[in-house]
Amino acid sequence: MIQSMTGYGKSILELPNKKISIELRSLNSKNLDLNTRIPSQYRAKELDLRNIISSKLKRGKVDFSLYVELTGEETNTIINTEVVNHYLKQLQQIDAANSNNLLEIAMKLPDTLKTTREEIDEAEFNAIEDSLKAAITDIEAYRLDEGEALAKDFNLRIGNLEK
Repeated sequence: MIQSMTGYGKSILELPNKKISIELRSLNSKNLDLNTRIPSQYRAKELDLRNIISSKLKRGKVDFSLYVELTGEETNTIINTEVVNHYLKQLQQIDAANSNNLLEIAMKLPDTLKTTREEIDEAEFNAIEDSLKAAITDIEAYRLDEGEALAKDFNLRIGNLEK
């Protein structure tokens, strides 16, 4: 059966505090050319994800994207109150009369927010692997469907040439 190199696969993973979307897109290419777009916290596992993809998809220019959307009450970013208070004191010394929007100004200054990096646990990564495999199944089905359409078109054209 003819299989196209053009395809698309998507999988969405719902976790208690986040939603992870995985997308795979492929175009024609002689060899496997894999580009990844993933958040920095998942970079340590990038090689594992690449190996899963390359074990199934042998050819094509493949774009792999992993998007994370926080859905729970938790957030990785907190206000750095010491820095904000320090900025506010300095701003009040400069312009004590215009104290209405000093907090707004202070929050735009550097280092007012602290972002902590959370480590991914093994159960979450296993769920991501399963979701990636589902997206690979989708892209393979897409490629087979497009290959069928190509085969029908080839057969039609061959039949026209034979006539």
